[in-house]
Amino acid sequence: MMHRITDLLKRARRIYKTEGFLYLLQLGFKFLAGLFFKYQTYYLVEHTLEQVRHLDEKDFLPKIANFDFEVIATNREADELEANGFEFRSYAFLFNARKALDKGAIASCIFIGHELAHMGWVTMTKEAMDSLNEPPIRVDFSNREGYRGGVWTNPKYRKLGLHSYGNLKRHLFLANSGAIVSRFQVAKQNVASLRKNINFKPRIYAEGRYLKILWWKSWKEKPLTHANSIHQD
Repeated sequence: MMHRITDLLKRARRIYKTEGFLYLLQLGFKFLAGLFFKYQTYYLVEHTLEQVRHLDEKDFLPKIANFDFEVIATNREADELEANGFEFRSYAFLFNARKALDKGAIASCIFIGHELAHMGWVTMTKEAMDSLNEPPIRVDFSNREGYRGGVWTNPKYRKLGLHSYGNLKRHLFLANSGAIVSRFQVAKQNVASLRKNINFKPRIYAEGRYLKILWWKSWKEKPLTHANSIHQD
């Protein structure tokens, strides 16, 4: 419980520092409103990971000379990074990182200096995916499907290509872990996020609807008759 309170306080301080007071206030209202009601529609997207193996990492390198890419699979590894001066705990505010790591979710991070510039998560089990508190899309983990989500880029380092590079590394991690398909969801109004995945040949295979009223929750998926590929304009 103390870890949770400490992480929430660090989260608030970090949001205030990186995004400003108004954004922190907006998130606060959104969080409180979400306790009572939430409705959101999503595109459900998949990638065939065999295609990713043939991509050249050099084509995805960020537009910055010096950075460190780290994969964090356990809380011990997260604590070791913190002990070496890398700021992870105070930035990993989109999720309960401590719980997610305990449940098997794996964080991939890009640091510039010791500051977290970008992060995202991959999971290979339902328990790990559920720990991220994202929409419960159907992923057949027993059939070599993987899930990725929880992508965030520090406002100071946006438009440097960190998102695309991070996605490539997450795809490769899943492929090297035995997955043949990667699935994720994106809010329907967030088309920009889909555009950042063009080089991975994303395919929209369904639409999802999430509804929450107090403690009652509903998730429905509607398969598309003809799955849509995302193309560059």
